[in-house]
Amino acid sequence: MDLEPASMTLNQGEAIRSVYLFGFSYMSGEVANEIFEVKFKQGGGVTHEPRVVRLVARFSEKHEPIGYQAARIFNRSKLYVVAQDGGYIIDTKSMSRCSSLPLTQGYKSTPIVVSAYDKLYCLETPSNLRLVPEPSFKSYDPDQNIWEKMTSYPFYNDYDTHTNITGYAVCYDIILFSFGCWKERNFDVIAFHISRNEWKRVKLHTSVYFPPFLGRAVVIGKTIYSLYGEEFIAFSFKTYKADDGSLVYYLSQQFRLQGLEIARPPLPFAMDRSEYLVHLGNLEFFHVNTGCCDADLPAQYFCITMFQIFVGE
Repeated sequence: MDLEPASMTLNQGEAIRSVYLFGFSYMSGEVANEIFEVKFKQGGGVTHEPRVVRLVARFSEKHEPIGYQAARIFNRSKLYVVAQDGGYIIDTKSMSRCSSLPLTQGYKSTPIVVSAYDKLYCLETPSNLRLVPEPSFKSYDPDQNIWEKMTSYPFYNDYDTHTNITGYAVCYDIILFSFGCWKERNFDVIAFHISRNEWKRVKLHTSVYFPPFLGRAVVIGKTIYSLYGEEFIAFSFKTYKADDGSLVYYLSQQFRLQGLEIARPPLPFAMDRSEYLVHLGNLEFFHVNTGCCDADLPAQYFCITMFQIFVGE
């Protein structure tokens, strides 16, 4: 599930803000994409509890139920939905489909879709790719409406079929991808430098002992924030030049904020779980857990937590 924030300014310094949740469902042989809106009021430096969660759009699809990911490009009122054989574009003002994405060569597994510097970047996950000679990595230019083949990811052979992309962060003209293998309990962080069009492993401080990003991490200034389980973690990411002129990337942990009361459903999630973190301004954040608790009773839960960090002396 993907989220995209938007805001609408009202009088007296208050604002009605909305976070839009893009979801995928597959029931009784029907594939559908749904957009939910979460509304809440913000004013006087305080964000109040959500007022309403409502379904604002639903799109029934004929595509295969693989490859549904969505992202919004900054300063554009469009939501780009990537499917296995292309995709489509949603106008977020009218919540209606306005055009289609051009066809790609197709994905063998669900790609992760990243919005970065006025383009989309789609990287195929390592899982079940042993029969794929060259996993797909492409960028989409919305002005030209074309897909461009990027430099292939060079480290797939280092992973097994249980490895997945756990999350990502965008900063300093770089996309950081976090990889994790829950079976073997190992992980990796890889940087793709957009201007240089090159891949490189990130050196990790000993304080980083699990995949650092879950979903999209939030970058504020020089700090990367990520929510992992019950812990809110801040990371520092640095780049410097080696003696041979190559770039070296280094990720370390700044602090761990424990004890957050993250909203959970009445029963543990059993299937199709996802979570997402959105920056609301200053050091205020919106986090949502979503998923089904019982396969026999496919109810969709939205568990929303809003919190703010106060930095004292």
